[in-house]
Amino acid sequence: MSELYLILHKVRGEPAFDIAQKIMIGGEEGWIIPTSGHRAYPHLANLLGSLNNYAYDQMLETVGSADWDSLPDHFGTSREETGAMEELARSALLRRGLLKSKPVNNYRRR
Repeated sequence: MSELYLILHKVRGEPAFDIAQKIMIGGEEGWIIPTSGHRAYPHLANLLGSLNNYAYDQMLETVGSADWDSLPDHFGTSREETGAMEELARSALLRRGLLKSKPVNNYRRR
């Protein structure tokens, strides 16, 4: 098993700490959270065996920097387009009559 790191990354726009490990993803080095299997995009990482309070505080001080703002989000809060799997699921539900073809308008007048 590869070494474990404490990482600081962005989750739904907020700073979050997780335990992650380095792995090869295709031809490049990446990060994965072993307990969930999710890919991570760390802003900073510290080897678990070398952590101290100073390292933890240093990691937090970098939140809000230009590098932080450009960091990919672990779970993005908005998407430009739907994914292929979502489209397949939507079409299957439509064929079975379990989903209406038009979005429901939940707006109510008062």
